[in-house]
Amino acid sequence: MQLTVKPLSLPVFHRFLFFLLGISSISFSSFGQDEPPAPRRGSKIIDDTTKQVYGPKTSKYFYEEDIFFNRYQKHFIDTAIRDFHRFTYIQRFQNKHQDLGNIGTAIRSIFVEMPAQIGRTAGFNSYNLYWDANPVKYFDTKSPYSNLNVILGGKGRSLTNVVYSRNINPRWNIGFDYRAILVDKQIQRANKGDRHVKSNYYDIFTSYHSKDSSYRLFANFRRMYHRVDEYGGIRVGADYNFDDFFLVNALPWLTEAESNDLRRTYHLFHQYSLGSGLQFYHTSDYDGQQNRFIDNPASVPAYYDFVEVDSAETFDQTKFKTFRNEAGIKGSLLKLFYNGYIAVRQFDIDYKYFDEDNLFLKTKGGELFIGGRMELALDSVFTLQGNAEYLFDEKYKIEAKLLSRWLDASLHRSVSMPSFLQRAYKGSHDIWYRPFNNIEVNQLKGAVKYNGKKIFLSAGVNLTSLHNYVYFNQDTTALQDVLPVQSSGNQTVVMPEVKFSLSFLKHFYLRGDVTYSKLLDNAGDAIQQPEWFANAQLCYENILINGNLDMQMGVDTHWKSSYYANGYDPVIQQFYTQQYFKNPSMPIVDVFFNMKMKRGRIFLKYNNLFYAFTKEGYLPTPYYPGQKPVFDFGFDWSFYD
Repeated sequence: MQLTVKPLSLPVFHRFLFFLLGISSISFSSFGQDEPPAPRRGSKIIDDTTKQVYGPKTSKYFYEEDIFFNRYQKHFIDTAIRDFHRFTYIQRFQNKHQDLGNIGTAIRSIFVEMPAQIGRTAGFNSYNLYWDANPVKYFDTKSPYSNLNVILGGKGRSLTNVVYSRNINPRWNIGFDYRAILVDKQIQRANKGDRHVKSNYYDIFTSYHSKDSSYRLFANFRRMYHRVDEYGGIRVGADYNFDDFFLVNALPWLTEAESNDLRRTYHLFHQYSLGSGLQFYHTSDYDGQQNRFIDNPASVPAYYDFVEVDSAETFDQTKFKTFRNEAGIKGSLLKLFYNGYIAVRQFDIDYKYFDEDNLFLKTKGGELFIGGRMELALDSVFTLQGNAEYLFDEKYKIEAKLLSRWLDASLHRSVSMPSFLQRAYKGSHDIWYRPFNNIEVNQLKGAVKYNGKKIFLSAGVNLTSLHNYVYFNQDTTALQDVLPVQSSGNQTVVMPEVKFSLSFLKHFYLRGDVTYSKLLDNAGDAIQQPEWFANAQLCYENILINGNLDMQMGVDTHWKSSYYANGYDPVIQQFYTQQYFKNPSMPIVDVFFNMKMKRGRIFLKYNNLFYAFTKEGYLPTPYYPGQKPVFDFGFDWSFYD
C-alpha cells in the first residue's frame, strides 16, 4: 500500500502552456482589460501587493445557453470546497456509472439514459463522458485569469486541468482549456509511467459582442485524443475464487491491445437582436469522431471467439462526421421565452472493411429537422421548460420540465434511430447486418421537496418504458459471443428515490440518496441494474482562523446490491448484457479532507478503506477489479493578474 505523495512533475507541454500564459500577459498588458478601480484621495498608484484588486468577483464566466435563453446571467469562479475531493468521473456523477476499475477507462451509465440525438449516430459511446463532462465556458475578465488544477493520485493516477482567459477589450474575450488524464496500469504495472490511459483534451474559445450588444458571437474548437491500453479483464480458471481478481500477480488477457477515440468539433453561434422580443440566430457545428482497436491477435489467440478479417495485425477503424446548421428566431415576451428553428445535418460514416455501396443502410446523406424551445419563469413560483424536435422520417423528441420550490417533474418521449454500430459493422473479429426498427423511449419523473433550515428532503419516482430497445448481448453458444439485438417486447422500470441532507451539532452534515429499482417488464433481460443503490456522506464543515480557513472533512460511502453488471468487449468498445457473472455487493468507503486558504484549494483522500481492513475488493465490471486502497492528493489555484 503506497502512501507516499510524490513531487509534482509537470509534462513539457504543461510548461509550454505556462510560457504562453506569461507571453500573452506581457503582450496584452497595455490594452484589452478594463481599467482598474480609481485610486483613492488622488493617489496615482495602486499598491496591489498589499490589496488584491482582482479576484473571483472580477472574473466571471457564462455558458452559451445563458445567452441563448436570454438569461444573461454570469457565474462567479468556483472556489467552493464542498466535495472538492470527488475528482474521478465515477464520483463526480454520484457513482451512477460503471467503468473498468481505473480512471479514464470505458464508462457507461448504470441506469437507462435518454437519447440526446434522434438522428444518425456512430454508436461508439464508451468515452462520451470524458468528452461531454465539461461544457465550454466563456469568460468576462477584468484581468488575465488562469487556473491550475492538478490531481496527484496514488499509483500513478494523475489529472491536470489548465484554464486561461483574458479580455482583449471589454467586448472581446479569448481563452483556452487544456486537460490531461495520465493513469498508470493498476494490473501488472511494470514501473512508473507504465500507462493504462493517456488522454489529452484542449479547447480554444472566444466570445464577442457589439457596442450595443445587438450582435453576439461565440466560437470554439475542441479536440480530444483518448487512448486506453486494453487488457481484457483478469484471466481466471473455471474454479476461480473471487479473491483471485485482486492478487498481486493477477494476469490480464491482453498485453498489446489499444483502443482510441479521436474527436474534433468546430462550433459557431451568433445572433442579431432587434430587441428582447425578437432575435435571429445561426448555429453551425462540425463534429468528427474516429475509433480504432489495435492488437496483435497471435499473442492471445484464445481471447478472440471469432475471426472475420484474417490478418497478422488487428487494425479496426471507423470514422463518423456530421455537419449541422441551425437557423431560427427567438425572443422574450414578458416571462415567456420562445424559439423556433430549422436545421440541416449532413452525415458520413466510413467503415474500414465494408463496401458501403453494398450495404442496406445509407452511409452518407442529409437530415432535415424542425423544432422549438420555450421557457416560462414566474419568479420564485415555478419555471416551465420545454422543447420539441421532429426529423422528417417519423423520428421526434418531446421534453418538458417543471421546476418549483416544492415539486420537480419532467417528461421525455422520443422515437430515435439505432446507431450505425448497432445496425452494421465489420471488423477483425466481428460482423453483422441488422435492419432494426426505430427505438421508442418514454420517461416520467417527479419529486416533492422540503427545504428547511436544517433538513432537506426529496422523495420521488422515475418511470421509464422502452419499446424496440437495441442493446448488445452475450450468448456464448453463438458463433460470435457479443452481438446487437433488438428486443421483441417491452421494458418498464420504476425507480422510487429519496434524497436527504441533515445538519446537526452546528457543523455536522449527513447527506445521501437511496434508489430502489423494480423491473415491471424486462423482455430478453435487456435491462441489468442493481435493485438497491445508495450514497451517503457524513462530514464536518467549518470556517476557521478568522475566516481564513474553509474546511470540510468526512467519509463518503457507496453501496449497491449484487447484480449482473454489464460486461465489456474492448474490440468494439461496447458494454453488453450477460447472465454468467454476478457482481457481489460491496461497500466503497473513502475518507477525505478538503480545505481552502485564500485562492488555493487542497484535498487529501484515502480510497477504499473497507478493503484495507477486510481485503475484500469490488468489481465495477465483470473480470475488471476496482481501485485498491490508495492515497490521493490534489490542489487548485487561481491567478487573476
